[in-house]
Amino acid sequence: MTPPEPSPADSAKPARGARRRVRWLLAALLAVLVTAALALLSLTPLVPEPAAPDTASAAAARNALQQITGSDTRRGALVQITVTQRELDGLAGLASEALAPLRIRARLQPAALPGRSRGGEMVVDMSRELGAGLWVNAVALVRPAEDPKAAALPDLAVTIGRVPVPQWLSHWAVARLWRQAQGDQTGPVPLEQALRRFTVTPDRARLVLVNPGRGAALAGLAQAGGTTPDPERLAAAYCAIAGTAGADLPKLVRLAAAQKPPAGISAEDHNRVLLTAIAMRAVPEYREKLAGSARALVADCGVSADPVTLAGREDLAKHWALSAAISATLGSQVARSMGTWKELADSSEGGSGFSFVDLAADRSGERFAMAAVKPQLARTVRTRLVAITQDQILPPELLTRPEGLDQAAFERDYTAVDSPEYAAALRAIDRMLGNAGVP
Repeated sequence: MTPPEPSPADSAKPARGARRRVRWLLAALLAVLVTAALALLSLTPLVPEPAAPDTASAAAARNALQQITGSDTRRGALVQITVTQRELDGLAGLASEALAPLRIRARLQPAALPGRSRGGEMVVDMSRELGAGLWVNAVALVRPAEDPKAAALPDLAVTIGRVPVPQWLSHWAVARLWRQAQGDQTGPVPLEQALRRFTVTPDRARLVLVNPGRGAALAGLAQAGGTTPDPERLAAAYCAIAGTAGADLPKLVRLAAAQKPPAGISAEDHNRVLLTAIAMRAVPEYREKLAGSARALVADCGVSADPVTLAGREDLAKHWALSAAISATLGSQVARSMGTWKELADSSEGGSGFSFVDLAADRSGERFAMAAVKPQLARTVRTRLVAITQDQILPPELLTRPEGLDQAAFERDYTAVDSPEYAAALRAIDRMLGNAGVP
């Protein structure tokens, strides 16, 4: 006896069941995503918009940075870094401007845990805008280890949104950042060996750690958040100009730009190498920091002791070259922020004064660099650099811009760096640079 044929209705039942299961699966996945978004995201930032920097905050940030990156102590020696709340505010303000749209705030406060009433803790808040009105907020609570004399990593409680991060994962992430901050140098010191002591009071935080080496700061930053020049190509480019005697900046730039690009490198990467090499020669105190993992390769280069000058001034050559190198590796926002904050710090008591001439050199270097690392402009910019003149780097009329302004004079004439008067001064500089053909 032949079995009856299944009816269309019976055949449709499995298909409807499959579609129902898919819908349920999609609904469950959507529910998970919505729950995760609600836990991780917020409609408001935890950290308010940073105020415009002033002389005091810039000077405080410089004091802290000089301790962190300015030490000439040999690698492996112990270094003590002590920062106050004012210096933490300055560092957070500089970082927020350089890394925008990321916002950072750091606070010292009395310890909240029982038994630590005489100590303190550090709280680091971060907010990052994602767009569409959504923010990611994170809080890191840092406390010294139970035994302040023990060489142990501090207690670290991190929360992203409303989701706590396991301490082992937080320690792993911080240790990884520490390794990156040392660049590619041989034998990086692990964080658990480098950090010898960490103490916090409501007034100051103190670190005792093993100096990771003079090349750690900029090389590590470029590796972590920018583009690091190839060490062998950088060494070759630098050694070709290191012994140049009596060089003014245009001559140095022409010599560097005339080097034939090696095989297998893009025009923009070759320009990045050249601009970093120029800064290593023009700013010898930053040579090791800029060289990164190429330090050993350039150690035997014949280096001229003659300073590099622009318009007869060593400081202007340093401003142009360092701004160009930082822009090419870390981006223009970092370079511009560092330039502005340096001038504000210079306007503090005992400083050389706020200089719009220095800023003009900064902005010229930044503009050349940002054009030089664009694929569509890289070859054209290098062709221009091969025949560059002083007036094409820094037009003569910019040498008459105001400089040597102390805090009172700067605030009298320009109020602050977010004022219309200051913006007008920068527009005038950019207009003169544009008229001279600076990209």
